[in-house]
Amino acid sequence: MGIQKKVDTSGITLPSGFDSLDKYASELDSAYQQYGYLARMHIVDFFVSDHWSSLPQEWQEYFDADDFEIVTLINMASAGTLKATCPDSLRTYVNQMFALQFPREKANLHSKSSQTEEEKLKILKYFLEGMSPKKQAEVAELSQLINDVAKASNCQQITDVGAGQGYLTRVLAYASGSSGAELLALDHDWKQAYGAEKYQKRILKRLKGPHARAEGYQWDDSLAKRIMHDVQPIDMQSARALKAIAKSSIPGGNYMICGLHACGDLSSAMLKSFAESDMAAVVLVPCCYNHITENSYVHGAVFGKQLNQSQYCAQPGFPLSTKFPNVVFGTNALKAACQAALRWEHDFGRTMEAFKRNYFRAMLHHLMVSIGGLSTYDKFPVVGSITNTLMENARLRIVDRLDDNAADATDDNIEFAVYVEAALENINYTWRPTIAQCINCCGQIRHGLKRMAAVWALRSMIGALIESILVVDRAAYLSENCGAGGSVRAFALFDPVTSPRNIVFVAQRKK
Repeated sequence: MGIQKKVDTSGITLPSGFDSLDKYASELDSAYQQYGYLARMHIVDFFVSDHWSSLPQEWQEYFDADDFEIVTLINMASAGTLKATCPDSLRTYVNQMFALQFPREKANLHSKSSQTEEEKLKILKYFLEGMSPKKQAEVAELSQLINDVAKASNCQQITDVGAGQGYLTRVLAYASGSSGAELLALDHDWKQAYGAEKYQKRILKRLKGPHARAEGYQWDDSLAKRIMHDVQPIDMQSARALKAIAKSSIPGGNYMICGLHACGDLSSAMLKSFAESDMAAVVLVPCCYNHITENSYVHGAVFGKQLNQSQYCAQPGFPLSTKFPNVVFGTNALKAACQAALRWEHDFGRTMEAFKRNYFRAMLHHLMVSIGGLSTYDKFPVVGSITNTLMENARLRIVDRLDDNAADATDDNIEFAVYVEAALENINYTWRPTIAQCINCCGQIRHGLKRMAAVWALRSMIGALIESILVVDRAAYLSENCGAGGSVRAFALFDPVTSPRNIVFVAQRKK
């Protein structure tokens, strides 16, 4: 009996200094066990739960120094830049977080592409209308990769899971460089499927028109039959159903699935359906880590919770592989993994505004607990998005209520009073503090904004480490289930600043 060829995992990019996935996984696990407490903090209850006191004393003193500015936090979280006065233990933490991050620099695949630049321009002109520039770049890059994988795996059908309005599906089917495979656009929402079909008819009408012909677009009537639409909810319990749907129209042929920013457990379900089937390939860019379910037995043991039967998850979205059997995140940590600190230094004004809004939200929680009758055990009401219109309307109401008690008001604490008014109005909350109480709340919390921003920055860095654990878990799961002679790749496909969730997974079985 010959020796079976192992799965080729050389396409999984690793940080500098690591030559094996096992070693990388071990280092990630160790770092999370040491610093995971930072990720489990919640900004909303920052003051109520006194998260500040959880930091090492020398970190607190460093951040509290009068000459320490928030811009230093932005540079620290975005690029790992540190001041000379930074404590050694904090320097160790920051350096470790950056050293362990899964590589996010966009890979250059153009030299391997089957598409010419002229062909890409045609894609942009006819198929990417209606998308944001971010979405256009993502669809153009990913469709190119998917079609190349489909050709290499000789796939007769591609199922676009979570297809939405069908942007990616149409590019895969009609654009130059297409693999020639049949396309199934699958989504859980019939409204999305209906919208995709309607948009497709409009596009096809244009492609038959004189302008398209004049520009050299060769229309083929058979192309109109290559896209099918279906509506089907997919979760971890229905991964096998996805296999059946993806294979249904081509019995005996090769087939694959793909997805762009498949949300939470949908990504895990797609990988599971590949692992438990004879699919030729899968190409996936995940998203929305905060919607991933976890191993509830381990979760209960780690957090000391008695879970009822309805809370147990028989098939969790994490962990999938054998690399992280004892890692538990929790909701707050998974939310931290969605942070994109790399973008902070590119938009300083927007970052500072986000800091301020979250600071106000945390202070509102403190105010509601201290004088508003809310218990520390009560769930904080979801405030939602506070628009500029809500703030301006609240400002007009606040101005009418200014009195002598607000004589010591500053622009900052008046802004907090406006936020409180807007937030409580937005959730129809009947209780209202006075302007004086809002001002007093601001005065009681020394270094409040800077302290909260410091913890947020620290969380964002370990958030990147959590994302790295999720990436390695999924890549390892694919390698464990790809079959002898297959290949697994995981690398950054999009620009990380414009598209923070930019890691793509590609698994192909041996033909």
